[in-house]
Amino acid sequence: MRISSRPRALHWALVCVWIVAGWPGAAARHQGPDGTDRATALQAFTERTERYVRLRARLEEPLPAFDARRDPWSLMLTRRYLASAIRTARGYAHQGDIFTPPVAEIFRDLMAQTLDSVDIEGLLDEEPEAAVSVVDVVINEPVPAWVLEDVPEAVLRRLPTLPEAIAYRMVGRNLLLWDTHAEIVIDTLPHAFLGR
Repeated sequence: MRISSRPRALHWALVCVWIVAGWPGAAARHQGPDGTDRATALQAFTERTERYVRLRARLEEPLPAFDARRDPWSLMLTRRYLASAIRTARGYAHQGDIFTPPVAEIFRDLMAQTLDSVDIEGLLDEEPEAAVSVVDVVINEPVPAWVLEDVPEAVLRRLPTLPEAIAYRMVGRNLLLWDTHAEIVIDTLPHAFLGR
């Protein structure tokens, strides 16, 4: 009598799945530094960012388009009006609404990995706290252009993609979510660029 090898193959396949699923390293690859599921945390980051974009789109709809060919004075007034409308609509907003603690841990880990893997000399200012000591970073408010810096390309490549008219920016070692239309801070991640 011949016994089929199919049940035996299925048995071994299930054993392999059980071993891999039970292996601590398998779970660790999908968890943030504090044990949070990375996919869930990053999905929440995306959803909160998109919620902000929908709010801004609703408030921006009756305004003239943000076109660089417009008169600078008119463009500035439009930005200020939009910022004021967002400030009113997001009166509840505070630091950490989008960079929640699980998201903050994941972002800091991603940036530490990046800074560990590249030559960081010159990547960040040597005296980053000089700007922070004279400027308050407040949610829904602008920051002076002279303290606002672009995030290094090596770091940007590792961060989640943002919707249009939202950008990552830096003030000292702090990471900002920056509204490029209203020119205000959406959220901030303090001490983001500390390395390991």
